[in-house]
Amino acid sequence: MTHHGIDLDAGFPPPDMSAWNEAVAKVLRGRDFESVLVSATRDGLDIQPLYTAGDPTAVARSVLEVDPGRVRHGWDVRQAHGGSDEALCNREILEDLRGGATSIELEVAAEAASGHIGAVLTGVDLSIAPVALSPHSNVERARELLTLVGDSGVGHWLGLDPLGGVVRGHDIESVPTALSESAELAGDAVGLGFRVFTVDTTRHAAAGATEAQQLSVAMSTGVAYLRECENIGLDPTAAAGLIGFRFSASADQFLTMAKLRAARVMWARVLESCGVAESGRVQAQQAVTSLAMFSRRDPWVNMLRATTAAMAAGVGGADAITVLPFDAALGHPDALGRRAARNTQLLLIEESHVARMVDPAAGSWFIESLTSRLAEMAWSGFRSIESAGGVAAVLGDGSLEAEIRSAWIRRFEGLVTRREPITGVSEFPLLEESVLERAPIDAPAGWPVRRLAEPFEDLRDQSDRRLATEGRRPRVHLSALGDLADHAARTTWTTNLLAVGGIEAIDGSGDGSHGADEVAARFTASGCEAAVICSSDEVYSVAAVDAAGALVNAGASLVAIAGAPVELRAGLSAAGVQQFWHPGINLIDTLTPLVL
Repeated sequence: MTHHGIDLDAGFPPPDMSAWNEAVAKVLRGRDFESVLVSATRDGLDIQPLYTAGDPTAVARSVLEVDPGRVRHGWDVRQAHGGSDEALCNREILEDLRGGATSIELEVAAEAASGHIGAVLTGVDLSIAPVALSPHSNVERARELLTLVGDSGVGHWLGLDPLGGVVRGHDIESVPTALSESAELAGDAVGLGFRVFTVDTTRHAAAGATEAQQLSVAMSTGVAYLRECENIGLDPTAAAGLIGFRFSASADQFLTMAKLRAARVMWARVLESCGVAESGRVQAQQAVTSLAMFSRRDPWVNMLRATTAAMAAGVGGADAITVLPFDAALGHPDALGRRAARNTQLLLIEESHVARMVDPAAGSWFIESLTSRLAEMAWSGFRSIESAGGVAAVLGDGSLEAEIRSAWIRRFEGLVTRREPITGVSEFPLLEESVLERAPIDAPAGWPVRRLAEPFEDLRDQSDRRLATEGRRPRVHLSALGDLADHAARTTWTTNLLAVGGIEAIDGSGDGSHGADEVAARFTASGCEAAVICSSDEVYSVAAVDAAGALVNAGASLVAIAGAPVELRAGLSAAGVQQFWHPGINLIDTLTPLVL
């Protein structure tokens, strides 16, 4: 390549994969390439350390339609609102619109009276600020918004998602009627520029669905809505214009990008099969930052998670993005949470210019490969759902929920062993942090929202209750052996591990014990019931067995050791060591008995 007469390739030989492989082998020093450098998604798609143009799945192609408005102004900054207090909701909506939000997502409670939507939207100029109802199955609510906005000419979303209603707690028996009534409303909205149906998989994602499962369900649900529209005489092109898609955006930025891009590829393929012209195969997408990734403990980290997810959604091409406030997992967000959510998007749009390029992920061999393989896997899942009778059938017989539950169980195993760490919760916890208080909100009905941090937060909550009732937290003695330099690495690791469960580590900050008698005396003086022996393998080889015996004789109800000294395991077990604490152990199983 040359530029202004300068040969930029000069002095650089053509890249050679064999040379790269040789260099990697030297660094690995005999370790297995696959186990060290290759990871996998929850769907089992491998993530290689290097991708090249020669990869057959890494074909560069743009999957994002050119939208001049998006390039000039950025995506739609869609702020979420809800609650039964109409005056409060209205104030917060107006404040967010003044602060930079460009549209509103409104969740309306089932018990809300007629006229609620109009009340909370008082003062909102509906000709410039679109309103999207959160996914629901209430046709009357959708019609209320339709009547309110009239022919305002902007992209309102009526939010009807009858099939998703099952996930939100509705009976499967109600689906056929809801589908029919929704299709009738869709017929009335043709030509108004509104999205009547919202294909929502955020609740599937929150219940534990993998990316491929989310895409498969989305396509099958979208096809079901196309069929309903066909039943009332709408052609596929008109029907496609009435359907919007709502996806979860997680802190796994590359998977989020690939998922949104794969969704476009798949939906375009569906519409092509329906005879829709290429210009009509555009998928309207809203991305919502995942509530499942949010933590109640150290919630400030949620700002980083939300920023990563929003950036990924923007790069992935979402038309509208909803960033949940960092305190959303604690209850009703306050003004700071809503402001930070707005500004996260505004900074990405106005300062980082993420929206200024059409499909910026195009041409990345890694993301192209991931997009292609994810779309292929999800398409296979989509065909399986259709072969089983469609999404209504797999919802009705419970098979879809069972598959998603299995996916969650597999993920849970990674969480409790810290293969998937959670900053501020399962890694680097702040034992004495003050928990933020927010006005409580009702838990959503239907399938569970499985927040990744919740199992650990339950332990921390129990620890807080013991602090409130007993005056101190659960405690464990660190029976350090040798000098500080001998045990510091493992006492630090163990202290952090205990803090994950809200357990206070006692002793271990200075030099350790030098002999069994001192071990027993220091344990007795601590007043603890459990002890963890901590030191180096070298010290273990000469002192750990005697230390374990001394702790048992001193009355320790539990004796554990930090590490997994294989050659000493039999002797340590015989001396009274009951648990070996090392990376990869199940933290919930290990810490729960110490907290209760």
